[in-house]
Amino acid sequence: MSDNTFINQVMDGLKEQGVLMMPDGFIDQLIITLHANVTAINSLTKIAELEVKMLGNAIPTGSRQVESLKELSTRIAEIAFNVEDVRNDQR
Repeated sequence: MSDNTFINQVMDGLKEQGVLMMPDGFIDQLIITLHANVTAINSLTKIAELEVKMLGNAIPTGSRQVESLKELSTRIAEIAFNVEDVRNDQR
C-alpha cells in the first residue's frame, strides 16, 4: 500500500466519523482568500508580461518569472477548488 493510499484511507475514515470537520466560516474565508490571491497573482503576471514585451532581453529572467507566476496561480486555484470540495463534502 502506498503512502498516498494510506493517507487517503485515514482521511476518509476521519471524515466518515465526523472528526475531520472545519467551520463553514473558516472554509468560506479560506476560499475567498485563495481566490483573491489568484486574482492578485494574475495581475502581477500581466505586469510581468508587459515588462518582458517592453524590455525584451534586458531582463533575461522575465519569461521565467511570467511562467512561474502562471504556475503559482494555477496551483493556488487548484487548492481553492479542493477546499470547495471539502466544504461541499462536509455539508
